[in-house]
Amino acid sequence: MQIRFNQVLIIVIALLPFFSSCKKEISDDLPLVSNYTPSVIIGSQNGFVYALDPNSGDKKWEFFVGANIQASPLVLKNFVFVTGENGRISKLDAKTGVSLATYFIPGQVIATPTGEGNNIYFGAGDNNFYSYDITTDKMNWQASFGAGIFSSATVFDTVIVFGCSDGAVYAIDKKNGATVWSFTSGTAFTSSPVVKDSFVYIGCKDNKMYKLSIFDGTKVWEYATGGMINTSPILYGGNCIFGSDDGKLYCLDAIAGLPRWEPIYLNDRLSSSVFAYNQILYIGSLDYNLYAVNVIDGVVKWRHTTKGLIKSSPLVYDNKLYFGSFDKYFYCLDPETGNLIWKQNINGLIECSPVVDNTKGASNITSSISGNSIY
Repeated sequence: MQIRFNQVLIIVIALLPFFSSCKKEISDDLPLVSNYTPSVIIGSQNGFVYALDPNSGDKKWEFFVGANIQASPLVLKNFVFVTGENGRISKLDAKTGVSLATYFIPGQVIATPTGEGNNIYFGAGDNNFYSYDITTDKMNWQASFGAGIFSSATVFDTVIVFGCSDGAVYAIDKKNGATVWSFTSGTAFTSSPVVKDSFVYIGCKDNKMYKLSIFDGTKVWEYATGGMINTSPILYGGNCIFGSDDGKLYCLDAIAGLPRWEPIYLNDRLSSSVFAYNQILYIGSLDYNLYAVNVIDGVVKWRHTTKGLIKSSPLVYDNKLYFGSFDKYFYCLDPETGNLIWKQNINGLIECSPVVDNTKGASNITSSISGNSIY
């Protein structure tokens, strides 16, 4: 018996160097890194933001902000930034939805942030405009104004342009927030501006669309509609296109400010901003319908009916059209026909507009709710 034990012991001792050398080859227990595929990201009044598979609508991850999410998420580099009406700014890992940083400000944030370089810019209901450094997760600066800021900003060269509830459009220095110029209408601006070819286009609650000089805020033209303009305009094919609370979709010559075609009545107020794709304009209405309109003549091509108001601004990515509804569903349609590809119930009213994380760390695939979009 003792002989057998000694033999076993000798064998074990002889094998120890082998096991020792193999130990270096044993991998750790960290989870495998999954392929980084695109996600379409949407927030809801239920306080959650969701990342969904663009092709199937399957949920990849979710994150709880704790308040209504009206502003579109912002994709910048490898991060997703989500703002809530509770003043919470959440920095998430775009792949997993894991929270990396949280910052609170004393005012609701319903305007979509704008990103450039290592900074994001946004206004809030506490009358302040903020510059936030995404590398240090600290504020660079904040600038105070006369009322709440619910217009998303557009960055152009060295200035940031946005509308304010005090009845003015501001251009401020992006390095320190100092005012460069302002234009006053006397009525609140909640529409988000678009800057193109040295001009600013922005709607106002005084029922007018304005074209201003980017250099000094001088008014170039104004165009009156029959209702407040809360939607953001787009510049497409030399046209300034937008919806109004009078229920009409407008298409103006961007240079002259005159209609290209007779405004189209879409049965109720238009709180959704327009998205253009392949000569077709897509816009949601409070009449529960998402419309496709020919940009050349203003003829309605098709409409898709939901069971709720549509305030969410649509976007098209990889030949699929995405938008949310107050019926708690997030929709994916064929942009050519309006046929349903899939819809996902996310258990909350949707007034947020979607964004696509295209894995390139860019925010160039967004709705037209803000100057982040390609329009």
